[in-house]
Amino acid sequence: MSKKIKQIKQLIKKECEKNNLDEFYRYHLLEVEKNALKLLNKLPEANNELVMLAVWLHDLQRIRQLEGDHQQVGVREAEKVMEEYNFSSENILLVKDIIHSHSCAGLTPTTLEGQILATADAMSHYTSDFFLWIATRGERNLEEYKEWALEKLDRNYNKKIFFSFAKKAIQKRHDALMQLLESK
Repeated sequence: MSKKIKQIKQLIKKECEKNNLDEFYRYHLLEVEKNALKLLNKLPEANNELVMLAVWLHDLQRIRQLEGDHQQVGVREAEKVMEEYNFSSENILLVKDIIHSHSCAGLTPTTLEGQILATADAMSHYTSDFFLWIATRGERNLEEYKEWALEKLDRNYNKKIFFSFAKKAIQKRHDALMQLLESK
């Protein structure tokens, strides 16, 4: 990982700590990084730097607790950070494109790097205590939580995971979570 990306990772960690999002950092961002590295290992033709920049910048809207569309605000904030670290305008545009489609809600990633971020993001929800952490936050009652989680699981598994080997890796966890949440 380049020096600039390490610095951005530290910036994001500090912003998470400042905004009381230590669990988000631990249960989501570190898991996205771990999964992205595994995917990059299997897909060496991808641009490692672009993916890792997108990993650390893709959730800035949530981290900075800003109002507005998750992807649009996130793209704007990522651009600011990348400009501060003197990334080329070409790389800024590429990372913005990766971030803009990472949720696969309306837009689908068109690049390998975008597909890697979307997949790593979705996988992170299975490879950590993400769903338990969200459940303990008390933002939804049980029925609302189940409805939200089932929709998220469906989108994660069926729209965000672009590689069959990645789907296979989380299939048992997906099936177990679906079974648990669909029970009455």
